[in-house]
Amino acid sequence: MRFSFLVVCSLPFLVSGCATKGYVNKQIAPVSCRVDVLESKNAALEQRVNSFESRLATLESQVSQAQLANKAMLDDATAKAADSAQRAEAAATSAAQAAERAEKMFELGQKK
Repeated sequence: MRFSFLVVCSLPFLVSGCATKGYVNKQIAPVSCRVDVLESKNAALEQRVNSFESRLATLESQVSQAQLANKAMLDDATAKAADSAQRAEAAATSAAQAAERAEKMFELGQKK
């Protein structure tokens, strides 16, 4: 009983046969065309990505150089500002001393 059941079930597979090369090629042709189109689009996208990556690397390099230049300019400006502050402080001290002398001279002139 089991053997006959197996024979009956496997009979359609044995009788159906294999697909021909022409049939397989006919079925695969549309898929192959789509794959070719997608591969060409992928290649174009890879070229664009590579172009963007090189531009990004260039921009990163320029940003680094600009940051270094800005830091140098900032350091220079800071040094100049500190020097100017010191000179202003010295001038203020000198002005205060001159004001004291002028006040003393005025007091001496008033006493005479």
